[in-house]
Amino acid sequence: MQRVADDDWVAEVGEQLPISPLSALGLFLAAIIGIRLALEHVSTRALLESVFPLLAATAVVFADRWLVARDVSTRDRLTVFGYGLGGFLAAFLVTALHLYVLYLEGTGARAPLYLLLMGGTVGVGAGTVAGIYEIQQRAAVREAERQSARLEEFASVVSHDLRNPLSVAQGRLRASFTSGDPEHLQEVDAALRRMDELIEETLSVARSGTQIEDPHDVPLVELASEAWTVAETGEATYETVGNRTLRVDPLRAKQLFENLYRNAVEHGREDVHIRVGPCDGGFFVADDGPGIPEDERKEVLEQGYSTSEDGSGLGLAIVRAIADAHGWQVTIVESEDGGARFEFTSGG
Repeated sequence: MQRVADDDWVAEVGEQLPISPLSALGLFLAAIIGIRLALEHVSTRALLESVFPLLAATAVVFADRWLVARDVSTRDRLTVFGYGLGGFLAAFLVTALHLYVLYLEGTGARAPLYLLLMGGTVGVGAGTVAGIYEIQQRAAVREAERQSARLEEFASVVSHDLRNPLSVAQGRLRASFTSGDPEHLQEVDAALRRMDELIEETLSVARSGTQIEDPHDVPLVELASEAWTVAETGEATYETVGNRTLRVDPLRAKQLFENLYRNAVEHGREDVHIRVGPCDGGFFVADDGPGIPEDERKEVLEQGYSTSEDGSGLGLAIVRAIADAHGWQVTIVESEDGGARFEFTSGG
């Protein structure tokens, strides 16, 4: 789910509450029903009146705990509470109208206030289901909008970065036809290979930006080591300091490490040293290179941002996209050796 904006006063109020409103409502209703059953000595009549509302109240509490376990934002959980409360009021009014009709007909009902509460409890359950469906639809819309914005960024990056090698290829090809010198074709080949690399990197960002569907528990050391064996690292070295198990899509997680390794090598010394290890809530990848200036640490994760004329600006964008897919927050700080340290932690 999408995180709530920092200035969202609804979320701020919700965060200050000692207990989730939806859980509080469900527990309150379940407690009243339980007391009623105890006072009636669990009679058949009391069971018939109370069993379904009691199940509904209990289900509401479990539904709220499920939302919390899935890291649903406070605003979205308050939305579900609003739907549940609305369901309570709607069912309460409908039950009250029905009881009033019975009263006018002279039949009446035993314990009308309790029956009103029972009807409202069932309404809470129905409203909660509707609220969960609503926030799932909102999440789907937000994801679609995010993907649409990312595609627009892809189009901008590709059109900009492909223009230069394409111009080089066209110019060299014309020169080859004019002069007959085959050396120009070598430059054409290099430009075409560069274009192919840019296309592959752009597609990689697109694929990495979707949610993961089949994660596995994989040791951090295993991911870091396997990625190191396939990355072009030259004279660079690396070490792992500690271990932990991560729930990841292994292929995408390895790609994240590969891009971080390449970034450290391309922007650091030839013999740059890279360290990988666990941190609070996640893991880190650090190096002893020149580091990243504080005012550039957010920009380097954006698509198209590069400090190198030959760079595509997509390497760290791929890292960010893979992190987003896993629900990780990416923070860049200075490493102990003065280089860059990328920390990946579970989002709240």
